[in-house]
Amino acid sequence: MFSNAGRNIFGEKSTETIVKKLLYLILLITCFALFAQNNAPVSITIFGVSGKVEANVEKRLNELQKLKPLAQFSQEELQEQVIQAIQPFGYFKAEATVRKPNAHQLTVIIHPGPQIKISRLKIELSGEGFRNPILRDAIKNVPLIQGDPLFTEQYERTKLKLLDTAENQGYMRAGFKKSEILIDEENYTAEITLILDTGPLYYFGQIQFNPTYIDPKLLHRFVPFHPGQIYSGDKILQLNNDLSSSGYFSSVLVKPQITESSIVPVQIDTEPASKYSYTLGAGYGTDTGVRGRAAWHVAPVNRQGHKFNLMAQGSFVQNALQAQYIVPGKNPVNDQYTLTGNFSNLNYTAGYSNSYLISLAQQHRVTNYQRILSINTLYEGFHYSFEENTKQFLLYPKASLTFSKTQDLLFSPSGYNISVNGLAASKSLLSTINFAQISLDMKAAMRIEPLRLRLYGHAIQGFTAINNINQQPISLALLLGGMDNLKAFGFNSIGPGRILSYAGFEIQKETKKNWYLIGFYDAGAVYNPAPLTAYYDAGGGLMWVSPIGPIKVGLAQTINNRWHRDGNNPRLVISMGPDL
Repeated sequence: MFSNAGRNIFGEKSTETIVKKLLYLILLITCFALFAQNNAPVSITIFGVSGKVEANVEKRLNELQKLKPLAQFSQEELQEQVIQAIQPFGYFKAEATVRKPNAHQLTVIIHPGPQIKISRLKIELSGEGFRNPILRDAIKNVPLIQGDPLFTEQYERTKLKLLDTAENQGYMRAGFKKSEILIDEENYTAEITLILDTGPLYYFGQIQFNPTYIDPKLLHRFVPFHPGQIYSGDKILQLNNDLSSSGYFSSVLVKPQITESSIVPVQIDTEPASKYSYTLGAGYGTDTGVRGRAAWHVAPVNRQGHKFNLMAQGSFVQNALQAQYIVPGKNPVNDQYTLTGNFSNLNYTAGYSNSYLISLAQQHRVTNYQRILSINTLYEGFHYSFEENTKQFLLYPKASLTFSKTQDLLFSPSGYNISVNGLAASKSLLSTINFAQISLDMKAAMRIEPLRLRLYGHAIQGFTAINNINQQPISLALLLGGMDNLKAFGFNSIGPGRILSYAGFEIQKETKKNWYLIGFYDAGAVYNPAPLTAYYDAGGGLMWVSPIGPIKVGLAQTINNRWHRDGNNPRLVISMGPDL
């Protein structure tokens, strides 16, 4: 029998080892804490200046802090950096005092002195572009103004603007014969002289594409200029962007061949993209539940640049299978023709349908505007809630106009999107019913920067002329309900009706970069026009502007017109995607 009473079962050596490890750990933590303390960012307090000047000083010191701790800079070095940070705002007689109360604080006291004013401003043109009206307008609109304070940033911006304008007007060799600022330190004034020599005017020469599968005739339709036209750097950039966005190429390089000659040939080198590609996507939304999407793309189908897309998407309320053939228009950047076949299954609270659609459309798109004109044939079997099954065949033209202005496709702090749709069908043109419809959908957002506030509004107005509203196919019906309008109500659960009216307003307050607290109110109705039953909701939540667009999570509560709760429990609402 063995007894361990009164003995350390680990042994003395083991105890010693544990103690040593504990001491090492304590020492390591202490050293780390001291290191972290010594390298913690210094708190900077600035007196004597405000606004952009103060922000620039703070920015300069924070940049220094990234190189090494401010405590390792001498007082003279820091004072010199502060003075350099305020000179771009016209303070050339400034004095600065830097104090370090402790290792984690820095106090900067600035006496900016008098601000240099522009007493004389002389901007002239010479060379072949001496009388160019665009360049003369650019000179009139420079940010430098006689009598204003001298900001060197505006001076540099003026020079850059004039050079860019000259290049875009075809003066590739433009440069400043003279560019100087003379400062009178006694009177605190500055004289600015800029003399721009435009040099000779350049013209586009021959345009040459490297050999590629795409028909050269189609490629030349992408080119926004022709030989003999005045050279423009903007046109070169536009061509590069348009070819890159065409879907035919994995890389594009547009190279102007600039020599001593005034004629500039253009060489375009391209690498073909993979002919076949596919996309897969999945998501979740309150309206659809879990949803998925798969697509297969063929581009080009042939040398004429035709494209083919096959797409399938599914959810608990909407399912579709679509095939689309695309033919480039005369201007392939702005115009295309599409032939689309679509099967869809809709399972809304308002009703259920299966439909087959064939559509021939012409699409025209320019900046901030899109027009789609189409001829459509629709066969749909459907029934509204508590109504009999119905089948309709429609042959109808449709026009869609969209006016939009956004800063970014995924999320635009300010902007608008306005869509107008009109369509009509007649028994005299093979349709089984007579009806006409027009709708207007308007969305707008405005960012109030000082308050970090975004205001968002959405309104819809639609009218349908038809004898029996229950004879209208569900895929063309005016319906309300869901995240895009009345958020507290089920997706497309309100309707159908001859008239649809909706207005919603949302306040979004940014509390942290890309994070917003949101509050909203909605009101809408679908009616015939009588009786009119209006629906209301209100709620709030959180919005995150993610790299793939805004994601909203919130609660929506049905209310009455007196803002009293309408009895139902709040509805959890989740949505992903752009709101403009």
